[in-house]
Amino acid sequence: MTDTETDETTPAAAQRTQPVQQTDSELGRHLLTARGFHWIYGTSGDPYALTLRAESDDPVVLARRTREAETPLWQSAAGAWVTGRHSVAAEVLADPRLSLRHADLPGLQRHVFSDAWSNPLLCHIVPLDRAFLHASGADHARWERSAAPVLGGAAADGHRKHADRVHQETADRLGASFDLMADYSRPAATEAAAALLGVPDDRRERFAHACLALGVALDAALCPQPLAVTRRLDEAVEDVRALVADLVAARRTEPGDDLLSTVLGADGSGGSSASAAEDALAVGVLTAAVGVEFAAGLINNAVEALLAHPRQWALLGENPELAAGAVEETLRYAPPVRLESRIAAEDLTLAGQDIPAGAQVVVHVGAANRDPEVFLAPDHFDLTRPPGQGQLALSGPHTSLFGAFARLQAETAVRTLRERHPHLAPADGVQRRMRSPVLGGVLRYTLTTSA
Repeated sequence: MTDTETDETTPAAAQRTQPVQQTDSELGRHLLTARGFHWIYGTSGDPYALTLRAESDDPVVLARRTREAETPLWQSAAGAWVTGRHSVAAEVLADPRLSLRHADLPGLQRHVFSDAWSNPLLCHIVPLDRAFLHASGADHARWERSAAPVLGGAAADGHRKHADRVHQETADRLGASFDLMADYSRPAATEAAAALLGVPDDRRERFAHACLALGVALDAALCPQPLAVTRRLDEAVEDVRALVADLVAARRTEPGDDLLSTVLGADGSGGSSASAAEDALAVGVLTAAVGVEFAAGLINNAVEALLAHPRQWALLGENPELAAGAVEETLRYAPPVRLESRIAAEDLTLAGQDIPAGAQVVVHVGAANRDPEVFLAPDHFDLTRPPGQGQLALSGPHTSLFGAFARLQAETAVRTLRERHPHLAPADGVQRRMRSPVLGGVLRYTLTTSA
């Protein structure tokens, strides 16, 4: 797995340009060891360890057990402090003392690839700094501000016409039977992301290939993936960095109205500063690594929930304007990012528990979004549920950055599929990827379009 050097005298931006390779033997041993610890911890019935193991256990049952633990915030055998209670989850996600990375470890997460037997830290299974997934809160806040004119909620209407065209064309190409993820959700989300970044037509296939391999990134951070999958992820990170870097260089001389040009111009330098170029690279890479899979996952989960509740599917047909409500309810009922992991930057107290600096704190968003203390009939999917009741699916730095983008794609998808294919029905059950505790990623979901 590629990562960065650890010389503390090297600036962070420079560190990110110095990849170091682990041999297959070293990486494979690390992945197997971490996987072994998840299995060992899961044998006690620990719901978080079982969630990380991500095998045949029902994730909804594990989420409920996580939420209904004796204390609102409890320490898993896997080392993390975990909560599924909405009030504590909201507090954790809003606390600036909790970050995506260790505050004292610029560049490489040093415990990654360390001797797990003597120091079994499982908060970062593989280092993903080169995909910008473990950047500081300040970095993410700056990226969100600079990208807001294109990715913010107020900009959604400006993308709606393009989204309608992409989804209608994709839906019209579907046959009598198709796979929702492979034939609809991911192609539509990838095309939308490529348009945002201004990826040229002759590089669209390369971009799509990288996005496919990057789809496991959020899962790989917490759950060991097979060696071959991890290697493909590593290669995809480097490929998409190179692709986006070329686009950024081009936009610095000839800016346009795309996302990269917008980020480049956000600091007032006209894209000439190195920091602006680094920010544009980060936003571009995150669009491929997070934005595509987040949007595709939200589409999948929304369609699955609607088809599992025929009355809701019928109601959407009667009232197409309820598409936004269907997506909002999906964010609560089946969030596409189910776990949010944080590291305490200092000693602190949460929900009556003393949390030491460097400890991992995990929010089970799926559990918190079904907390009966906050949501009426939380296990019922209702697209007419009043909005603004506090679902937490967009409370992380990654999901917040791409929240409006994913909402628009999913809203357009469910409206388009309902209009174009009103008799849509599952041909069989959803098959989800193993080792996908964060995303619950769909491997296959075959649908038919005729009654």
